[in-house]
Amino acid sequence: MFTPFSAPPTPRERPLACEVARIDILHISKIDQIEHAFSARLFIQLILRGGQHDAALLEGFNEPAPEFSLRPSATWLLHQFHFPNALKLEFAERKMTKMGADDLHMILRVDGTFLQHFQLHDFPYDSQTLQVHLSSHCANEGVAPVRFKWSPFTVKLQRPTHFALKDVWELDKPVRLDLETLSPSPGRTYPVLKACVEVTRKPTYHLVNVVFPMACFVLMGCCQFAHETTNVEGRLEYMGAIVLTSTAYKMSVSGSIPMIAYVTLLDKYVLACIMICILLVFEAAFVRDAYADSVALVAAIGLFVALQAAFCYQAYVAVPRRAEKRRRGSPMAGPRPARRQSAVSPQRVAPAGIRAEALQRLGGFVSLRGRGLVDVESGDSDPPGEDGVDGEAPRSKKGATAVARDRSMGHDAMGVACL
Repeated sequence: MFTPFSAPPTPRERPLACEVARIDILHISKIDQIEHAFSARLFIQLILRGGQHDAALLEGFNEPAPEFSLRPSATWLLHQFHFPNALKLEFAERKMTKMGADDLHMILRVDGTFLQHFQLHDFPYDSQTLQVHLSSHCANEGVAPVRFKWSPFTVKLQRPTHFALKDVWELDKPVRLDLETLSPSPGRTYPVLKACVEVTRKPTYHLVNVVFPMACFVLMGCCQFAHETTNVEGRLEYMGAIVLTSTAYKMSVSGSIPMIAYVTLLDKYVLACIMICILLVFEAAFVRDAYADSVALVAAIGLFVALQAAFCYQAYVAVPRRAEKRRRGSPMAGPRPARRQSAVSPQRVAPAGIRAEALQRLGGFVSLRGRGLVDVESGDSDPPGEDGVDGEAPRSKKGATAVARDRSMGHDAMGVACL
């Protein structure tokens, strides 16, 4: 606020940096491939460096309904954060905290259901990347500057410690961060920070309840060759029962299979089994020669064995190769290079992509703090303090070279408040 005798506030000259200090996915309680959504609880900690020395940021500290100004307060900025891909959301905690003598910390603890488009071509051997998008109502074309940034040397990421779905899904990799620019309308763009965790489905349920029964139906269809070739009526009656049973069984288990517009790996297997049964029906109806009937039996068994071999190859060789290729194509912790439009200038995006690529070639580990090795993706995994935030570590004096190196390793995306 300003009096009539004081100069009105003016917008900040540079974007206000919100540095990511910690993102913990505390637990994931539901993954629904039918609804394309998952439920999770998150703890997010952002830092405003030197915020305690800015009177505008301290104004209305932790007020429930902060007011907007050209130099908005930290509490107002905290209330502008939202989750674009959230279907249902509840803020368990949203507050500002002073840490040390300089910094302000933004604390968010949320429970929500988040929308996620699942790629199910490899179902039930698929791997999914669960993403939580954190954005702000601050746009690039507004008047109050905002940006996200972090450094893989300082950010702390933690994957779920309480994973209720461990009997159905397996956590593959630690949490990683990514930056994106959201453009919901022409001329308005918003910064988005994405926290991603990868899970792989355990296929045992579908192997037992779908794959094994369908394989048994095909083998039982081959039992029609026990009838004489002249007993056409008996063969057709037997194979008709097999085909109807397999079709009815497929319809009964369709509730556990995603309803999508393309065929999955499991769909291809089930359809192949039904096609073999239908071919056996035509064989029973038209083949009368004993030698041709023996050839048909060998051909049916050969098709069955080839189907099992093809399914096993896709499930245990081709699908893992594709998943590994996708992992290698994604950065450890940083913006994906030159694929999306971003508010960051090209001169700043290119070095970030090169650094992420270099970190990936090093196997996700870099030398830090003397001779120790630190995982770029997971970082430190020590739990938060009593108040839910990290304590302020003592700062050491750094030379110009060290400061320049730390700044060069930061990854940021810039946005400006829309109000």
